[in-house]
Parts: sequence; C-alpha cells; structure tokens
Amino acid sequence: MRTVLAVIAFAFLPVAVLAQPVPASPPPPAPLPPGQVIPAGVEPPFLQPGQEVSQPLTPVGPMPGDREPPAAKSEPKLEPPPPPDAKPKPVPEVKPGVEVKIGTPNGSRGPLGPNWSSAELLYWWPSRQPVPPLVSGARTGLPPVFGDPGTSLLVGGRAIDSDPSAGGRFTMGSTLNSSETVGYEITYMFLGTRTFRERVTDLNGAVRSFGLPYTNATTGANEYLTLAQPGVNSSLFTVSTSTRVQGWEINTVANLVDDKSLKINALAGWRYFQVHEGLRMEQTQLRFADMPGIARTADQFDAHNRFHGGQLGLHADARSGSVFCEMTAKVAFGQNYEVVKNEGMTVLQTPVLGGLATRGFGGSGIYVQPSSAGRTANGVFAVVPEGTIKFGFRLGDAGRVYLGYTFVYLSDAVRPGDQIDRTLNPGQIPIVNGAGPGFASDRPARIVNRSDFWAQGLIIGLETRY
Repeated sequence: MRTVLAVIAFAFLPVAVLAQPVPASPPPPAPLPPGQVIPAGVEPPFLQPGQEVSQPLTPVGPMPGDREPPAAKSEPKLEPPPPPDAKPKPVPEVKPGVEVKIGTPNGSRGPLGPNWSSAELLYWWPSRQPVPPLVSGARTGLPPVFGDPGTSLLVGGRAIDSDPSAGGRFTMGSTLNSSETVGYEITYMFLGTRTFRERVTDLNGAVRSFGLPYTNATTGANEYLTLAQPGVNSSLFTVSTSTRVQGWEINTVANLVDDKSLKINALAGWRYFQVHEGLRMEQTQLRFADMPGIARTADQFDAHNRFHGGQLGLHADARSGSVFCEMTAKVAFGQNYEVVKNEGMTVLQTPVLGGLATRGFGGSGIYVQPSSAGRTANGVFAVVPEGTIKFGFRLGDAGRVYLGYTFVYLSDAVRPGDQIDRTLNPGQIPIVNGAGPGFASDRPARIVNRSDFWAQGLIIGLETRY
C-alpha cells in the first residue's frame, strides 16, 4: 500500500511544478538622453541591446593580473548646471591700445607710469663773455693815443661774437610705489666746449699800428703799450674765449593732479650746475729797433663756477588728443663755489753769435704779473632758475616727440673778462724792461668781480614711458 502511494506522489510532482505561475519580467528602462553622463557610484540602468553607451564603464575593483590595487583618486565635484534663465557673469571691458599692468588698480597705469626716459638735442646760445677794451689801433702809422680821432677800438669793449653750442640732455625715471604716483628721476646735460677768436695784425694793411690800453700805476695816466708800429715792430695779437656748461640733478616726483587733459607734478631734489669760461690773450712781436728779436707773451684768465643746491619745481602737462603742451619751472638755492685762476708767460729771443738766446719769465705776461698771478677761491650764495616749454605729438601711449625752448640762469657768477686789472706798472713788464719784474708791486691786483650767466635755446626730444 505504501509503495502504491509513493508511486502516485512521484507521478504528480512534475505536474505541480509546471502548474506554478511564472513571474512577469520588469519593463525595459527609458533610453538615456544623448550626451548624458552617469555619475560615479550610481548603478547604471539596464542597457537594451543596440543602445549607444555615452561613456565606458570603469572597473571599481582590481583587475586580474594587477600586482596591487591602483591608488584611489578623488572624483571632481560636478557643479549643477545653471538654470535656463540665468545671466552670464559680466567680463570687464579692456579698451583697445591700453596696456594692462599687473599690480596696479584695475590693471591700468598710474599718473607717472612704471618707468620713463627722454633724450634731447640742445642747440643753445650761452651769454657772451664780457671783454674790456683790449686793443686800439690807428691807420696813420703813429702810436695810438687816447682822445685822438684817428685811434679806434679794435677788440674788446663788447662781447666777442659767438655761435650756438650743441649739446644733449638725458633723463631717466622710475616709480616708487604701486599706484605710480611718486617716483624719482635723474637728469644730465652738457653743452660742447666752443672757442671763438679775434685777431689783429699790422701785416695785412688793415691797421698800421696798435697797442693795449692800461692805466699807469705810477702816474695814474691812461696810456697804450704799443705792440705794432711801422719801422719799430710788428705784431700778431689774438684774443680767444671758451665756454663749457654741464650739470646734473636728482629729483623726487609726486603727482598732484591727474585729470583726463591735465597732469601736474611737484619736483623736489638736488642740483649741480657748472660753468667754465676762459679768456686768453697771445701775441707774437717781431722787434726791429729796440731789443731786436722775437717776443711772445700770453695772459690766461679762467673762471670756474660750481653750483650745488636744493631745488623745487612744478611740471604741468596739458593734453588734447595726440597734441600736448608741457611746461616746467624749477628754482635751486645753494652755494656757488667760485675759482679764478690767472697765469702769464713771456719768452724773449734775442740774436747772438751762432743763434738765438732764449729767456722765459713765468708768471709775467702783460696784464698778469706776479702781484695778480695765482688762484682765488670763494663760496657765495646763488640762485639757479630754469624754465622749459615743449610742444609735440603723442606716439600711442608710450612715446612722444616734441620741440621746445629752455632758459637757465646763474646769479653771482665769476667771468674771466671781469677779472682783468688794467692798472699796470710798465717797469714790471718784461717786453718793456727786457729783464722781468724787478721789485714787489701791488698792481695789477688779484680781483674777484661777479656778474651773472645765462643760456637759452632750442630743444628737440623724444620721450618714452614703459
């Protein structure tokens, strides 16, 4: 009986299994939009056959054959996309031609700029040297005489004609703060040395006799030392002047006004200004009657001015488009160190048996004698004002070309022609006595007279800021 029941149960078991209901499969997922990326860590939905994969699946575990698992990398954080109605952030506008400088507010330059420099060609007229009356002559062949209508002044009594001097001026500057409102600049200028000459001789027929005026220290009378006279002697007399100017200055620059069309800067610093001038008188005399032979004389007067002082000034720059006008006014107060040097020399050559006998007398010329020869130095208070005006055109934002005018002045200056003492003792002059100074005398004296000096002229320049 048990065997029959077991057979019946075994026969109906497959029928019971097949009779169980089959669960329904889940519906397929909706396809992904094109370009959508599945974030890391999110289980991707089931992919239907033939559906395009937007990115490859990255394994999260070690791969077979790897010796050690790769180091974990931090995933970048993805910002949520902006809403459709969001406005983009504004981008600062950069004007064409404006240089953006890192470190200044808003990326723009300050009033002074980071660096600047200029080079200028100078074409200046220094003030002419004062020259006292030096040579007077006559066409009659008689020695010159004071008050004689036939005697005329040939050299001196006025400045010797001069031509302009060329030179240069160079400036370099740099800012001292990030806002470019305070800086410094260094300037150097020079004028080339120029020498001018005037000559007088009786050998060309223009005059037949001439001499040098002086006041006799013994009698007080005005007389002439005759250098050329027909049948007695002939002479070539040369007067030359020389001038040299140079200087430098260091200034602190501070911006006071920075407007679209006007910029004003203040200047404060130190100035050095130097003026060297010389006056030289040379003559070569051929002597026929009295002490025959050759006599050469030379008198040299040098005046050196070296000014040192503090300086203040203002600089204004007006602009309209590409055209600009620039004005600078400065004044320096300080000490002028003055040096006056007087030197003289006479050489007499007289014929002797077999040649010429030569004798030299140092420190003795005509206007320079032992009583006036030497060096004198003084320090006096002086003022140096300077004014400059320029007109030109801008070359973009970094360059400018211009044409201008400058005037500079030095008060209380020593000049060579003012240092000549024309009160002489004829007995001390070697070409008169043939033996040189024979006794001590206080005339001519070593004197120091002061006047003023100025220079003015044109400038042509180029300025750059970078």
